[in-house]
Amino acid sequence: MPVRTLVSRASIAVYFAAILPLVACAQQAATSPLPITMLTPGVYLIVSPAGNLVAQTGPSGVVLVGAQSGAATPGIVAALRTVSPAAVRYVLFAPGDSLAGQDDAGWSDRGVTMVSHERMRMKAAHVKSALGFSQVLQIYLDGESVHAVHQPPGHTRADFIAHFETRNVLYLGNAFVAHGYPRIAVHDGASIDSLIAEISPFADFEKVQIVPGRGSVSTAKDVADYRDMLTGIRARVNTLVTQGKSLAEVIAAKPSAQWDATYAHGGVPPDRFVESVYLSLSR
Repeated sequence: MPVRTLVSRASIAVYFAAILPLVACAQQAATSPLPITMLTPGVYLIVSPAGNLVAQTGPSGVVLVGAQSGAATPGIVAALRTVSPAAVRYVLFAPGDSLAGQDDAGWSDRGVTMVSHERMRMKAAHVKSALGFSQVLQIYLDGESVHAVHQPPGHTRADFIAHFETRNVLYLGNAFVAHGYPRIAVHDGASIDSLIAEISPFADFEKVQIVPGRGSVSTAKDVADYRDMLTGIRARVNTLVTQGKSLAEVIAAKPSAQWDATYAHGGVPPDRFVESVYLSLSR
């Protein structure tokens, strides 16, 4: 019996000797900086698994805008530490790909005030400080302002754009997905028509860096092309709907085929997007 105990302890020692370095590597990976790029002095793009984020830095703190993920937060903080020693003061939560309710993504434990459109209802038990707005919100910090404006229900009913006014940077969130089809929360009141209404004005924003929810930093021309894709697919699906075609028949007709080479590389397959357009119009 003592021999068996000795072998068991030895096996455990070997196991932990093998596993602990792997755990350490995983922890290091979790806190490694996410990719960060300067858009203009004091304003940075951070690319996270949840999507693009924009950070405005200053002596008094950082304002961060974008879809959030608790798993990404340590990497976001590590990225910010490479460009600024200031603490994150405000995080504007934009609707994410999941279309589900958001928790605090770990920001409460960092003393951050969270901000979102009131429809996101940030009521997690551990949320310590949060602000909700209905139409317009301005955050003014270190002489710079971030203007958040609620939009028509396109991606979700909580969509907003964030304008970094003095820096000529505009965050459009997941209503605009560069090189991808968008998700539309049809069952929550969003629609293809309101998405087109949301996106269309920004096709005229020249000389502004436009940050999509996912994909590369874009221009007004990119937004115009995206709007034209939305209106083109809407027109083709509407023709089929008025002919009385079923959802299966509409999908089989491939109304998005003309644009798939450009936009079928994101998280939403063409058939799924066509389905959301069909549901928008058939209702």
